Amino acid sequence: MATFILLLRGGDFSRYSPEEMKSVVHDYYSWGEKLRSQGKNKGGDELKPGGRLITMKNGKPLDGPFTETKEVVGGYFMIEEPNLEVAAETSKGCPHLKHGGTIELRETDPHRD
Repeated sequence: MATFILLLRGGDFSRYSPEEMKSVVHDYYSWGEKLRSQGKNKGGDELKPGGRLITMKNGKPLDGPFTETKEVVGGYFMIEEPNLEVAAETSKGCPHLKHGGTIELRETDPHRD
């Protein structure tokens, strides 16, 4: 089995009331729990707002340029699937897509000694 990370980018949650957001968050937890019960969910978390993008300029670390809001990674899931095609199909069930977000799906490449 291969491990894949689903990077959840963007999404528009501003239209939801606090009560509606509870339901939205519940959808994410439910989806993660469904994958866990199938032995596919290997972790994931929401990311706190803020943070920094560190780049190099003229050989020195530099804060910025800052990521546009629509490109911010707001959370991630890690799943196990036999290959990229199956992982992509699984990813299509993620609630993030219903909220205008995108998912970057990448296979991890563990470096073990």
